Amino acid sequence: MKILIKKDPRYPLDLKKIRQRTRAILKQFGFHDQIELSLYFVGRRKAKQLNQTYRKMDYIPEVLAFPLNERGPDGILRLGDLVICFPRARDLAMKRNRLVEEIIVELLEHGIKNLIS
Repeated sequence: MKILIKKDPRYPLDLKKIRQRTRAILKQFGFHDQIELSLYFVGRRKAKQLNQTYRKMDYIPEVLAFPLNERGPDGILRLGDLVICFPRARDLAMKRNRLVEEIIVELLEHGIKNLIS
């Protein structure tokens, strides 16, 4: 299982934990080896711009899913890309009196569902 993560250095994320949690979610959905998923943690402007460009919606989303679902010649299934707006996740955590990590896990699960449905 390959989890690729790109984030802004300003966002205090434990990438090891995120990879572990993402792997656990993927396993819950029946995925094991030979799978690749890309995660991007972005700010409000980037999330809004992506939402406008690809979904024609004018708001800042918490998570965006861009499914690929293609198996490469190497046999690896590339699920696609998940884009999580870190500031929105942080806002939700504060609003719900929860940890940002908990919200991110919920957003990961939601985004993965969107990738595979």
